Amino acid sequence: MKNPSNALDQDTSAAWVPALLQISDPLFPTGAYAHSMGLEQWAGACGYTSGKDLEHFFKTHVGPSLARLELPYLRFLREAVAAGEWADVHAIDAEIDAWKWAIELRGASVTQGRGRLRLLNKLWPDCELIAEYARAFAAKEVHGHHLVVSAIQFERLGVPADAALMAYGYQSLANFVSASVKLLRISPESAQAALHDGLEQLPAWVADSQQVERAEAGWFAPAFDIQSARHATAFSRLFIS
Repeated sequence: MKNPSNALDQDTSAAWVPALLQISDPLFPTGAYAHSMGLEQWAGACGYTSGKDLEHFFKTHVGPSLARLELPYLRFLREAVAAGEWADVHAIDAEIDAWKWAIELRGASVTQGRGRLRLLNKLWPDCELIAEYARAFAAKEVHGHHLVVSAIQFERLGVPADAALMAYGYQSLANFVSASVKLLRISPESAQAALHDGLEQLPAWVADSQQVERAEAGWFAPAFDIQSARHATAFSRLFIS
């Protein structure tokens, strides 16, 4: 009979957990701390001032965007990487660049992707998947979007599909929560309460995302995108995007 305290030591199927925690941690230096991913301008336009406002933002924008666009694309990318279909990976990378039409959001995605790719190369210098994408990026065959690099790292670790989608969703919510403490001047407790509320809904968003086919993937939020574009010429700002 197994000793429960040694279950992880004996179960090698969970060997990906420590590395997943490392690459999902806010301390992982991708430069995410410098970006609000559109929240700064949107919060100002909507008059956000509280943790409840952040919860509303998660329910009305972040969750639907994850469920209908980002998480399905993460799944498409993971499948293409696993199959060695690099031409499809490159095509999806180009699609991501097209639907991130606000220059600051597009730039933030590439900056974070480049930072994550650089560090993954240092952590796993012998990984062929990472090396192939790094080669394509150096040759300017791809843009280097964060979503693509994330898919490659999950495949490298052998993270189960559901866990990978959950981890990416957590990162997205946590980035907004981190920015909200400065932008909304809410307490860390209020920020964590909003994050808790978002994480309780995350499994449903993940489940919805798995029903989205390639031809149907998309999330249309023109007001948010317009505000994100306006951020570039804002009189003052705390974040790059």
